[in-house]
Amino acid sequence: MAKSDERASIDAAAPAPKARPLRPRKGAKPGPKRRLGEEAWFEAALELLTEGGIQEVRVDALAQRLGVTKGMFYVRFESRDAFLDGLLDHWRRRSTVTRVAELGAVDEPPADRLLRIFALSRTERAQTGAWIEAALRVWAQRDPRPARVLEEIDQLRLMYFEQVLVANGVPRPQATARSFVIYSYLICDTMLPGDRDGLRELCRSFLANGT
Repeated sequence: MAKSDERASIDAAAPAPKARPLRPRKGAKPGPKRRLGEEAWFEAALELLTEGGIQEVRVDALAQRLGVTKGMFYVRFESRDAFLDGLLDHWRRRSTVTRVAELGAVDEPPADRLLRIFALSRTERAQTGAWIEAALRVWAQRDPRPARVLEEIDQLRLMYFEQVLVANGVPRPQATARSFVIYSYLICDTMLPGDRDGLRELCRSFLANGT
């Protein structure tokens, strides 16, 4: 057998060398990238806002909170300013527009609807939201954007309270003033610490019936 044929026969019988695995580039993170929706970014921003004010709602802090890169933020949002506009609209819908629609959709007598309003301050949803809105109101002292959104939120809530009071037989002029007092009561009852169940019942009776 010729040497060339012998060499070819040996090469054919030898096992193929194993392919060397590709090494990831330095700094690259293995696995698929997390894809986050807008709501995840907004909810993280509300947490940061409550913890330290609007100055803490930074792109790097958001990315760190969510466990992603800053680049992922800019994939979804054009800029921080655009994100903050979206954040305010998110809170407007979540805290008021959707909530008022939910309350209005419940089929119940006017008296029960009024009692449901008074019960709002004791829900976990309201207690969490109260501290978010406190931070929003501080932010609104130096930025007209949250100020405009909060004004709209306040008006929507007051209008709903007034409608419920009128449905319970309260004259319109009195209902307007009483809705404001009820709103103030709900804010305080949500944020102030302490057990005051007895006082709460007296306040509800006075605000609902004027006695």
